[in-house]
Amino acid sequence: MEMRKAYAAELEKLMRADQSIVTVDADVGKALGTDNFKNVFGARCIDVGIAEQNMIGVAAGLSSYSFKPVCQSFAPFVTRNVCDQITMNLCFTGLKALLVGADPGISAELNGATHMAMEDISVMRAIPGIAVFEPADEIELKAALPVLIDCPETVYMRMYRKELPVVHSPDYEFSFGKIDVLRRGKDVALFTSGIFVRDALNAAQTLFAEGVSCSVINVHTLKPADAKGIAEELKKVKVALCVENHNVYGGLYSVISEINSSSPAPRRVGALGVRDRFGLRGTLPELKRELGLTERDIARKVKALLDDLVD
Repeated sequence: MEMRKAYAAELEKLMRADQSIVTVDADVGKALGTDNFKNVFGARCIDVGIAEQNMIGVAAGLSSYSFKPVCQSFAPFVTRNVCDQITMNLCFTGLKALLVGADPGISAELNGATHMAMEDISVMRAIPGIAVFEPADEIELKAALPVLIDCPETVYMRMYRKELPVVHSPDYEFSFGKIDVLRRGKDVALFTSGIFVRDALNAAQTLFAEGVSCSVINVHTLKPADAKGIAEELKKVKVALCVENHNVYGGLYSVISEINSSSPAPRRVGALGVRDRFGLRGTLPELKRELGLTERDIARKVKALLDDLVD
């Protein structure tokens, strides 16, 4: 199932059960699968048009009256385009909303560079009183959504709209702020999230056949990060690699490096992400190849880290 369909189905179920949940849409209902909500929930679905700054202001007003607003737009427009409104209208005032940023980073694909938020995690992480979350599949998304809506602070969820390979079992139990160790190994820790979780698992399997043992850790909550859990996984391996759909500045690599730097025995941590550049137009496989973010690139980077360790 496409992630947007899983999101819309779970959100509809939650809205039927909780009358305080409302959506504030910046003209992306069709893109996120919630276009029919206005026929189901009426006035509880507000479309402000292509006016994201106003969307945040409306959400803050609704939150002040104890509603639970869910704001929807594409990732760059619900983060960098409205950074001041999120900071002052929501976080500074202690109000809250769930901010859904669709197709972050290279997952914007054919919409091109203007729609590629390569810096959304770093922007949101820097704002006090906001959490940052990214699901790896529809199972995790459905399990997390009610938790995120009821979170006591504003949450930014970056979400790929299309189908993602399933990485969790049907009995998966979501724990906000805690890492998910999907595979255990003794040589390398692969920290990742979102669209790269399956790629990291596939690369780990390839490396295992070559004698390299990798852990794969899904860091779905990027803020507040699971500092204790991440530090424990770092202690178990020789080196680590962060694989992310984001600029290598301010995202997952920064999260892991911040935690690693305070360790009494830090590990070498490598970065595989967008190298401080704007995006380009293409399909997801094309973009991964162009930017050096394929499964083969992951495996190659792991072996280079281990080789450098030996040298």
